[in-house]
Amino acid sequence: MSRLIPIATVILSLTFAITAAADDAKYVKIVNVSTGKVLALVDDSEEGGARATLAKDEANPARQWKLEKDGDQFKIVNRKTGKVLDVNENSKDEGGEIIQWDDKTEDNDNQRWSWEGTGDERRLKSKSSGMVLDVNGEGKVIQKKPDEKAKSQLWRVVDVKE
Repeated sequence: MSRLIPIATVILSLTFAITAAADDAKYVKIVNVSTGKVLALVDDSEEGGARATLAKDEANPARQWKLEKDGDQFKIVNRKTGKVLDVNENSKDEGGEIIQWDDKTEDNDNQRWSWEGTGDERRLKSKSSGMVLDVNGEGKVIQKKPDEKAKSQLWRVVDVKE
């Protein structure tokens, strides 16, 4: 019986450490270089299928994201909803909508992203379509073919200060 108490204490300590580490996850704002606005969701929606858009930079969990590594790519997880950035219906078309959706365990290439370019200002490239995040005339986030001259395709990551 006396051996069980130290083991239980170690297990409890590890459980608290893991929980604390998850709570200390690093969140960021993803800033569009052209506008200075941040990646957000229309009306800060919690709904699956909500469109990605640009919004004013303010302290708002709906406008904060976590970049979670997944192999050579990463998923972009919304702090408020826990949903991930998604190319709607796995579109391969230019102008395809970017939405938030539940993280899929299979067939999730439309939810995985990589950085294209070097430096602090880079493009976010979809694994499934090979296109990058861009902004249309209404401020909605869409996918387009990479264009070296398009400043609207450049994004900068800024740590959220708690």
